[in-house]
Amino acid sequence: MLFEHYRRLYRATHSPQHAWLPYGGADWNMFSLWTLLSNAPPRPEALKACSASKVVRELRDSVSQRRRALRALYLCGFGFIMPILGLFFLPLFSLVALFKGRRVAPWKAMRLALCRVDCFMYPIIEDWARGQGSVRVLSQAIIHFSLVDVYRMYSLFIRAAHHLIDVYNAPDHGKVQDKLTFYAMCKEMGLPCAAPLGPEEIKALTQKDMPLFMKPSNEQEAVGAKAVDRCDDPDLQKAVDKPEDWVVQKKLRNCDFLRQYFPNNPPLCGVRITTVMTKTGPEILESWIRVGAEGAMADCPFSAGGCEFAIHSETGVVWQGSDEKHMKLGDSSLEPSLVVSNGASRPIGSVKIPNWEKSLEMCKRAHREMAPQAFTIGWDVAHTPDGPQMVEANLISNVGCFMGLRYGSMSRVWPRIPLMWLDLVQWMENKSDHPQPPKKAKVAGLKGAIRESEWLLRWAKKEAAKLERSVGKGTAEDPETACLKLKRARVQLELRRGECEGLEKELVALREYLGETVKQQQKKTLSREPSGVPTA
Repeated sequence: MLFEHYRRLYRATHSPQHAWLPYGGADWNMFSLWTLLSNAPPRPEALKACSASKVVRELRDSVSQRRRALRALYLCGFGFIMPILGLFFLPLFSLVALFKGRRVAPWKAMRLALCRVDCFMYPIIEDWARGQGSVRVLSQAIIHFSLVDVYRMYSLFIRAAHHLIDVYNAPDHGKVQDKLTFYAMCKEMGLPCAAPLGPEEIKALTQKDMPLFMKPSNEQEAVGAKAVDRCDDPDLQKAVDKPEDWVVQKKLRNCDFLRQYFPNNPPLCGVRITTVMTKTGPEILESWIRVGAEGAMADCPFSAGGCEFAIHSETGVVWQGSDEKHMKLGDSSLEPSLVVSNGASRPIGSVKIPNWEKSLEMCKRAHREMAPQAFTIGWDVAHTPDGPQMVEANLISNVGCFMGLRYGSMSRVWPRIPLMWLDLVQWMENKSDHPQPPKKAKVAGLKGAIRESEWLLRWAKKEAAKLERSVGKGTAEDPETACLKLKRARVQLELRRGECEGLEKELVALREYLGETVKQQQKKTLSREPSGVPTA
């Protein structure tokens, strides 16, 4: 483990000059953090093209002195603190965690700290196990993520890094995040959207035109957004004076079919559909629906008491979801578990989102024509009485782990997830700020990825067999304890089965791509060889 760690550290800190093929969560965790630290503050083209991005903004606010300190901390942390001091500290940490009711294996803690510091820090950033102390929080992270999650789960840190590389290589992609530009592009393409009102239209508004919705044109997560109920609202003058900075539009309503699964007086509850650019075109990577709380202004849920539910990307059927109470106050390893929105009377689980196929085609077409070189884009789609309408595009979009999904559940709900790492390898070809390996190194990297996936698959199958026996027994002296143990075992069993399915799918694609790469290499070698000259 330590040898692989130091080799990965060397490769990451010498990128893109050092030729290697980063693949999977462990490689990309280290490479992503180095990429982000190396670009604080970001280049002018990123600031100009994508100022709405939270990643670009946070990097912009990092002064050079802080950047040097963070890079030094990165090298010291990965080079000495975690691998060396961790050998002495983590056994003690495991003992303290045991006294606090958390059983944590030191080697598992070491692997997570070395390979996925993003997952190790995620519970702290998201405030898991609120008020229970840092030991319980970090213990929960170690319990929550499996071995397969460490090496194959996608995270927001990783998305942030390839988003930055995307902006550097194609700065014009940033225009899709400006809402006014986005609506103009939708109109040009004939995609349904909530058209913004111009200054003259705003001046001519009467009370019968209410309600409206107003938001900054270059912000995310409903920052600065508000509902407008009066035509003489003084904030409307802002949009008249600076129309390039504000979006004013008719307030959209949820369609009648979905409203029956929402609480009373809900905000507009959008569906997030994330597309990924593959070598054959855009495909659906992730999908979920945000259900805001009763009386909330926007559907950004966890902070306001709402929920988020994963949607089967191929069918449009809602699976399960979670909320702040379950993720931050409960046992995250049992999530997602909700099937009913907070305040609703009918379960939304197993309900098919209307016009699903049309929504997917809208998002894939938008990705193909608006930003064809972007790796992933998160599209917000509103399902209204008039059908699905495009709301906005996000080059940096959240990922499923925030609602408790892990690789095993993602692989089943979102079938493209197991192929995402290979999609990323292919997308990164010929990108600046990324190591471009020669064919020999590429073949070696793909073979290494196959060996790693085979190892993970063996582990997942072995653990699944153990859990099947445990679930089969399902007995204990204390009925309550038995019920909880059985529930945990069933959740873990389904995760292991999902991991097996995902890894098997990934291995088929990796072997096929390796074969194609080897054939291309052989053809080039043969084409360079001189033809034989007959002798007399």
